[in-house]
Amino acid sequence: MTRNFDQYTKKRLSRYYELARQEAERLRDRKVNSIYQTYPEIKELENKKIQAGIVQIRNKISGFVEQNTFELAEIEQELTKVLNLYNIPLDYMEPDYSCKICHDRGWIGDSYCSCVDRVLIEINQQTNLYLPAPDQTFANFDLNVFSNQKNPVFFQGQLSPQEAMRGLRTIAKRYVNNFHDNPENLYLFGTTGTGKTFLMSCIANELSNKGVNLVFIRAVKLFELMAQRRTLLNSFSPDPEERDLVNRKFDLINKTELLCIDDIGLEAKGLLNTYSDLIVLLDDRYNANLPVIMTGNLKPSELAEDYDERIQSRITGNYQLLMFEGPDLRTQTAKGKMEQSAD
Repeated sequence: MTRNFDQYTKKRLSRYYELARQEAERLRDRKVNSIYQTYPEIKELENKKIQAGIVQIRNKISGFVEQNTFELAEIEQELTKVLNLYNIPLDYMEPDYSCKICHDRGWIGDSYCSCVDRVLIEINQQTNLYLPAPDQTFANFDLNVFSNQKNPVFFQGQLSPQEAMRGLRTIAKRYVNNFHDNPENLYLFGTTGTGKTFLMSCIANELSNKGVNLVFIRAVKLFELMAQRRTLLNSFSPDPEERDLVNRKFDLINKTELLCIDDIGLEAKGLLNTYSDLIVLLDDRYNANLPVIMTGNLKPSELAEDYDERIQSRITGNYQLLMFEGPDLRTQTAKGKMEQSAD
């Protein structure tokens, strides 16, 4: 299939297929380890097969012909017999790729695979799901809006909000530069209006421009979606179109390369029964090495009070914690505009 894509789309396709292959291989490794634990004789035969194959290669190189060929064939026969006995496919060590044609590479020879059309639809759905404000970028990051005066109320008087934000901006830029090699989880916490959402948006926009597939969503929207999904799952006769739409949205959120959740801790109290769904989401992404960035007003020590200890332990244990302090910039900005209009 001859196709021409711009560089941005090519980057996103490349990252999608790279992650798809990694996920398929991760699941393959888990499956193989489970088989070996349950049927240790299979692992033993596989080891014997490897050793016999090595000996055979050495003998061929040295020109020595002997009965090793027959030994290898006997081991392979025995392995096949055992696999059939336990109803295990003979190709159990092969990853289960989404596309059986290109094995999640996106290419066949010099042409794009037919699965690219499906992947583009999924990527575009992800893009159209939720994104950060496009003007919140590092280029528009103005340190001058933060106070350069040290105050004992903020950072124990050791740093001014401007100095602290300069350091946080450096960490954010380093996060972007190291994303593909070291995709960490971040929790940005602090009082309202201190720049948490803006900095997370800077990271998201920068990575999106680099071709990273991401979802940027407010926590209350995420919990509403999880509550809707739970209601449909428990419904006796759910609307199939609504169910498929919700499941597709949630699947995109769960599998996106980077998930950004804004304002954790501000969800409606009526959605508390979905916290277990959040735990599953965080665990699934952690196990798949898919990073999450969250912002919230709650300190790490307060997470157990509004959520529970399971969520607190996951965030404090698996996330880099970045603290934001300072006056509420939004309130100050709004007050300044009111004073200007009064003049």
